[in-house]
Order: sequence, then structure tokens, then C-alpha cells
Amino acid sequence: MSFRFFYGWVIVAASFTILTLAYGVQFSYGVFLPHIMRDLELDRVAATAPFSLYVLVYTVTAFISGRATDRFGPRAVVLTGAGMLGLGYVLLSTAKAEWHIFLFLSLITGIGMSAVFVPVNATVVRWFLRRRGSALAISGTGVNAALLVGPMLAAVIIPWLGWRTGLMTMAIAAAVAIAACALTLVRDPELRNLSPDGEGPDQHGGDGAVSSEVSRTLAEAVSSSAFWVITGVYILTWIMLFFPFVHLPIMAAELGYDATRAASLVAAMGAGGIIGRVFFGWLSDRIGRVPCLYVSLVTEVVAFMLFTQSASLTTLYIAAGLFIAGSSSATSLYPAVIADCFGRGHIGAISGVSFSIAGGAAAVGPLLAGLIRDLTGTYEMAFVLGAALNITAIIFLVFLRIPQKN
Repeated sequence: MSFRFFYGWVIVAASFTILTLAYGVQFSYGVFLPHIMRDLELDRVAATAPFSLYVLVYTVTAFISGRATDRFGPRAVVLTGAGMLGLGYVLLSTAKAEWHIFLFLSLITGIGMSAVFVPVNATVVRWFLRRRGSALAISGTGVNAALLVGPMLAAVIIPWLGWRTGLMTMAIAAAVAIAACALTLVRDPELRNLSPDGEGPDQHGGDGAVSSEVSRTLAEAVSSSAFWVITGVYILTWIMLFFPFVHLPIMAAELGYDATRAASLVAAMGAGGIIGRVFFGWLSDRIGRVPCLYVSLVTEVVAFMLFTQSASLTTLYIAAGLFIAGSSSATSLYPAVIADCFGRGHIGAISGVSFSIAGGAAAVGPLLAGLIRDLTGTYEMAFVLGAALNITAIIFLVFLRIPQKN
């Protein structure tokens, strides 16, 4: 086993752990939500609006963390994010009014979260070429592991510690562990006199890229149609991305199931996502990212339509598993498709800008679903909207043309 191979997978393991911890606390918000609503006397829209703004903040500010990762490396960026995440969630546990949630969750925690997804994925991309899809899929399963761990842990500790002390405990533990993992991150294999997976040591270009790969600057990427097609596909698919994460526990509660079973529904999504990410990541290294992306989007359409027929916990489990398998694999393919199009050299800045544009759309879903539920008395139209948006994304993807190598 080469040292290059070993170090690359250390980066993957650290990225997996960071994503598990950061998203674990994020996905537990749906479990804390009923307690927050009751304690602060909030309705559904008032309680979910800060989460929508939180998603907007952490996606829009990702372009800053992406450029900072290219310039300063992921270690400093993720360490800063860990501190902001811990501070934001600890302060959230002390919230006494609605505006406190907007300040602590939406702003402080949102800025901290922006230093997680793009920096760790950009780092994995820089270390891998031949097995890029598999590496991103494995590290990305941290998001799905978070679904397994975070909500279930919250459901266990809330009756024991109360929602305030429970949230504070989770936040401090996660922030400390993320900081420890950040110390292992290295921006480029070249900084260790190594080359990316799939390339030999004599194939380096003068700008840190490799000769067999496309190399585009941020300005060149943004001026290409490929950048806007990719970004457009993810705008469409991410509008309703976080809606199930926030509202499925509420749906389960409305069907008469207790908090533990509602949390287990989100945990089931974690299992489905792990399977989807790993399989499609492996497959994308063999047949290409774009064909795999088509299948992922079709899977999401099927899941959204199945949600409209879900009147029991069993059908919700099946629909949730399909949804997360499709959405997780599509999300893992996102940085891989961008890197395939534009190369490693400026991956942090390029993916950060695209993510900040597309990810901002994800802020709409939870709030929009809550409004639809309040107006119609059901989530059915929200699921139909999710299916329609994914069908539109599939049509949009037809126009993607991968740029030629330099």
C-alpha cells in the first residue's frame, strides 16, 4: 500500500467524521423542534423559518469558505467553522424568544456550517482522480450516518436532560471532535510531495493540476454553459431537498406515532443514503457521473410520488429510503461533476460559488412545505412539487456538455 493511498483515505475518514458530526446536530433539529415550539409558543411556520434562513446563510456564504480553502487550506477553515457551530448551537439552547433562534441558528450556526460541506469535499476532490466518485461517496456517507445517529441521540437525551441541556451537550461534543479531525486535513497531495490517486508523480502541471485533467479558473468556469447547467440542475433538485428532513417527524407525529418512531424514520433515511451514495459513487467511476446523476434524479421522482400515497409508517419508510438514496447520491456526484468539468486547481472557489447559488434554493423547501401544509391541511402538494422540480432538472441535464481538456 502506497503512502499516497494511505494519506488520501485518511482525508476521506476525517471528512466522513466531520460531516457526521456537523450534520448530526443539524438533522436532530427536527426532533428538538416540537419542544422548541411548545417552550417558545411558536407555530409551524415560525419554528421552521429560522431553519430555512440557516440553510440560506450556510449555502450563500459557502463561496467564502470555498475560496478560503483554496488559499489557506481546509484546516484553518474547518477549525473556524467548528468554533462557530459550537457557539451557535450552545446559544440556541438558551433561546427565550423567536428572534434568538434567527440570530443563534440562522446566522452564527449558519456561518459555521458553511465551513463544512464545500471545504471537506474540495479537499477529497484534490486527493482523488481515478477513484474520485468512490472517495466522495464514502466521505459523503457521513451525512447519512448523521441521519442515523443525530435524531436518535436527540430522542434519547431529551427525556433525560431536557431539550436545552441536551442540545448544549451535543453541540460542545460535536465542535470539539470536528476540530480534532480538522487537524488531519491537508489541502493538496502536492504539499506532501505526493500526487492524486490515479496519477503518477511525473504528471504534475506547473499550477498544481495534473496533465490528464481539465484545468479552469473560476472566471473561466462561470463563463461556461456547463457551470450554469450544473448549477441549474441543483437549484431545481435542492428546492425541496431539506423538506423531508424537517417535516417527516411532524408527519409521523400527526399519524399518531411517538417521538422515538418519528426519529427512527429519519434514521432510516440515513441507511438508505449510505447504500445510495456508495453504490452510485462506485458506479460513477465506471460508467460516468452524468448517467448516474440521471438515475439518482429519477429515484427522487419516484420517492416524491410515493410520499403522496404514504398513510402509514411502513410506506413512509420506503419512500424515505428511496428519497435519500437518490438525493444523497446526487449530492455526492455534485463536486465530482464540477471537478470533472473544471479540474482540481480552483475546485474550492468554483464549487463554493455554484453551491452558494444552488444551495440557497434549499432554504425555500422547509418553509414552503410548512406553508402548503397550513393552507391545504396536507403535505401532498409539496411532494408533487418536489417530483415536478426533479423532472424539470432531468430535462435540464440533457443540455450539459463537459468542457474539453486544456
